[in-house]
Amino acid sequence: MISIRVLDDQKEIKQHGTYEFPVAVYHYVMSECVLGYINWHWHDEIQLCVVTKGRMNFQVSGAQYLLTEGEGFFVNSGRLHMAKPVGDPDSAYLCLDFHPRFLGAFPGSVTEQKYVEPYTGAAGPEHGALKNDIPWQRELLEEIRAIGRLYDEKAFGYELAIQARIALLWLSLLKNAEGFSGEERQEEKNTLVRRVMAYLREHYAEQINLTDISREVMYSESECCRRFKSTTGETIFHYLKAYRLARATELLEETDWPVSRIALETGFCSSSYFIEAFRAELHTTPLRYRNKKEVL
Repeated sequence: MISIRVLDDQKEIKQHGTYEFPVAVYHYVMSECVLGYINWHWHDEIQLCVVTKGRMNFQVSGAQYLLTEGEGFFVNSGRLHMAKPVGDPDSAYLCLDFHPRFLGAFPGSVTEQKYVEPYTGAAGPEHGALKNDIPWQRELLEEIRAIGRLYDEKAFGYELAIQARIALLWLSLLKNAEGFSGEERQEEKNTLVRRVMAYLREHYAEQINLTDISREVMYSESECCRRFKSTTGETIFHYLKAYRLARATELLEETDWPVSRIALETGFCSSSYFIEAFRAELHTTPLRYRNKKEVL
C-alpha cells in the first residue's frame, strides 16, 4: 500500500529522485493508497500532475480542483496539499516532482537568480488547474506525459532530455502564471494548520481536546477550527482519526501486536470503536487487513 510519510510539520520524508538527479515520476492509483487517498503533506519539490483515470479532487491552501481524466494540476514548492478520488476508487494520476535547484544549473547562476528563486518563494504562483481547452495548458499536459514516458523508459540520455523539457515547461508556466487564479496568500493560515497537525502527530496516542490544541498554538478554539476547516476542508478531529488509522495500518503491518493494543497505542478509546472506525474507512477489519498483507 502507498503511504505518504511525513515529519511532524507535515513535510514529506521521502526524497524525490536523488541529489544528483532530483526528479521523480509516480503513477498513483488511489485504491492502492492507505485510506484510499494521498493525505496532507508538503515538500520542497515542484509538482505537476495529470489525471490518467477517473476523477480527482486536489486540495491546496484552501482551494479545491475537481479534475477529470486528461486534466492536470500544479502546486509550487512548500505548499500543503492532498489528493482524493471522486467516485471511482481506482482513479489515478501521473505525478512529476522536481526540486527547484534542478532548474538553477548551479548555485548563484543567472537562471537561479532570475527564474527560480523569485518564483518558488512566497511571491511565486501557488497552484492551479491545467485544462485542455487552454492552449498553453494543453501543451504543458502533453509535456508532463512525455516526461513521464522518458522517465519510465530510461533510454540513453533520458536525464538530459528530461532536464531540457522541464526547463521549457517551467518557462511556459512562468510566462503564463497570470493564468492561475490570484489568491490571497495564506502563509499565516498554513503555518497554523501545520502547527495543529504537528501537535496531533506528537500526541495522537493521547486523549486530545480543543483546549489542549488551542493552548499549544496560541489561538482560540473557534479560530483553530475555522482556519483548519477552511484550509483542509475537514475538521481537526476528522484529520486526527484518519491519522490514527494510518498509524494503525503501519502497526498492523510491522508488528504482531493484538488489535486491542494497537487501538490503545493509536489513541482509540476502545477496541470496538477502533474496529468500527477502521471498517468505515478501509472497508475491512483490522485482522483481515493484516492477513491480506501477510499473504501479499
